[in-house]
Amino acid sequence: MRDFFRHVLDPDIHLRRRLFQLLSTIALAEFVIVTIYTAILNENALSVAVMLFGTFLFAMTVSLTFRSGRMRLGAAISGLLYFSIYPLTFFSSGGIYGGSPPVAAFALIYVFLVTQKWERVASLLLCVTVDGCCFAAAYLHPELLTVHTVAVEHAESFLAVLLVTLLVCALFAFVAEVYAEENRIVQRQKKQIEDLNRAQKRFFSSMSHEIRTPVNAIIGFNESTLRESIPDEVRENAENIEIAGKLLLHTINEILDMSRLETGGMEIVCADYRTTAMLSDIVSLVWLRAQEKGLELVIRVDPAMPTALHGDEVRIKQVLLNVVSNAVKYTREGSVTLAISGRTDEHGVFRAVYDVTDTGIGIREESIPHLFSAFQRMDEQSNHAIEGTGLGLSIVKQLLDLMDGSVTVTSEYGKGSNFHIEIPQGVADAAPVGVVNLQRTRREESARPAGAFAAPQLRLLAVDDTPMNLKVVQKLLKDSGVSLDTAASGAEALRLTAERRYDLILMDHQMPEMDGFECLHRIRDQEGGLNCGCRIVCLTANIGADMERLCRREGFDGYLEKPIRGKVLEEEIRRLVPEPAPRRDP
Repeated sequence: MRDFFRHVLDPDIHLRRRLFQLLSTIALAEFVIVTIYTAILNENALSVAVMLFGTFLFAMTVSLTFRSGRMRLGAAISGLLYFSIYPLTFFSSGGIYGGSPPVAAFALIYVFLVTQKWERVASLLLCVTVDGCCFAAAYLHPELLTVHTVAVEHAESFLAVLLVTLLVCALFAFVAEVYAEENRIVQRQKKQIEDLNRAQKRFFSSMSHEIRTPVNAIIGFNESTLRESIPDEVRENAENIEIAGKLLLHTINEILDMSRLETGGMEIVCADYRTTAMLSDIVSLVWLRAQEKGLELVIRVDPAMPTALHGDEVRIKQVLLNVVSNAVKYTREGSVTLAISGRTDEHGVFRAVYDVTDTGIGIREESIPHLFSAFQRMDEQSNHAIEGTGLGLSIVKQLLDLMDGSVTVTSEYGKGSNFHIEIPQGVADAAPVGVVNLQRTRREESARPAGAFAAPQLRLLAVDDTPMNLKVVQKLLKDSGVSLDTAASGAEALRLTAERRYDLILMDHQMPEMDGFECLHRIRDQEGGLNCGCRIVCLTANIGADMERLCRREGFDGYLEKPIRGKVLEEEIRRLVPEPAPRRDP
C-alpha cells in the first residue's frame, strides 16, 4: 500500500497515468467486495458467476495496462468490459432496486476521468446509451429482472452507495493532494527563480563594476590625451580608441539593460530636458562612425518642436541611439537621416515623432516580424561580418513598451529602411526650437579648446580604492586649476575631511571595509567636522535608475556613472558649486 500511494502521488509520473491507476485500483477493489458479498448472499448463481468473470477480466486488464503503460488501450478494454457485463449484472441483481444505479454513476465518472478527447465523448455517449437501454428494458419488461428480497435490495443499494461514496472521497483526496503538491512545486520553483534573479542581478552588478573600472581608465586617460597638443597621427589613434571604448561600453550597457528588462528591474524616470541638447548627444555619438564609413548624417528638426520636453531622456536617447547606430551599421553608402517632429493625438497628448531613414541593405519582408527579438540578426549569412550582439532592437522595443511608445518598420530589400517611432511626452517649454543645425553644434563642440573650464579657487577631494580611477579624475581636472586631494579609502577620507575644508567631494560607492554610503554618513556626522555640509557626489560603476535613487535617498547631492567623461564632470561641478567661496585654509 505504501508503494501504491507513493506511485499515485509521485509528481514525476504523468497525472493521467496516476489517475488511471487510482481509479482502476478502487474499481477492482469494489469488484472484489461486491463479488464476495454476492457469493455470501448466494441468492443468484448467475449473478455470482457474472461478477466473478467480470472481476477476473478487469483484474487482468488493469495488470496488463500497468505493465505496458498503454493507458488508452486499458481504458478502451475497461469500457468494453463495462458495456458487456453491466447489462448482465443489472438484470441479475434486481435492476434499479439493486446496486446497479450507483455503479452506473461510478462508470460515468471513471470513463470521464481516464479517457480524453474524442474517446471521452464516444465512451460517455455509449455509457449513457447502455444505461438508458437497461433502464428502459427494465421499465417495459420487468419480467426480465431477477427479483431480490427487500432485505437484499436494501443491502445491495447501501453497499453500492457506500462504495461510490468512498470512490468520490478518494478522488477528492487525490485531487487535493495533487493540487497541494503542485502548489509546493510552484512555490519551490518561484523561490528558485527569485534566487536566480537575485544571483543574476548580483552577477551583472559585479560584472558592471569590474568591467567599468578598467574602461573608466581607458576612456578617461584617452580623453585627457585628446585634450593635449599631440601629433595628428597620435590624435587619430586616440580618436579610434575613443570609438572602440564607446562601442565596448555600448555593448556592456546592452547586456546589462537586457538583464534588467528580463528581471523587471528597468524603470522609467521622467524629468524635464532640452530637446536640442538630447539630440546633440546622439549626434556626437554617431557622427564619427558615420564619417568613418563615408556616410552623410542628416538631422532634420521641425522648427515647431517644443524647446523642452518631459520624459525619460536617458531611455529616449538609448532608443534613438540604438536605431540610428543600427542604420549606420547596415548602410554601406549613401545617408542616414534622423527627422524629429511632434503631434498632439486625439487625447491631447503630445507625441514626439522620430523617423530614422537609411539607404542601407534593407530588410526582407518576412524578417520584419522577428526584427525585435533578442539575439536575432537578419540575413545572418550576408551580414556575418557586421559586429553587434543582436540585442539593440529588442531593447528598443521593450523600452518603448515601458514608455507607452510605438515603432513601425517599412523597408525595401536592397534599398533601405525606415523606422517610425512615437513616444508620448509632456511639454515642459512649448516655445519652438526654431532652426537647428546639430552638425554645426557638433563641430563647435569638437573644436572646443582643452582647459576651457577653469576653477583655481576650488578644493576637491576624490575618494576611490582604485588608483587608476583617482588618476583619471586628476587628468580630467588638470587644466582646470582645481586643487585636488585624493584618498584611497573611506578611513583616509575621514582623516582628510577632519583636517581640511572642501568645496566638493567625489565619493566611490563600492570600497572595501567602508563603502561610500557609510563614509558619506560619517562625514556628515563628524563632530566639529569641517565638511558636514559639503556637497558630495557618488561616483559609481553600479549604474541604473534604482542605484541613482538609492544614492539620492542616502544623502548624496549628485550621481555620476563610470566611465566618467570630462565634460559631464565639469558640468556637475558647475551645478553643485556655481559660486565657490574663496579658498581658505584649512
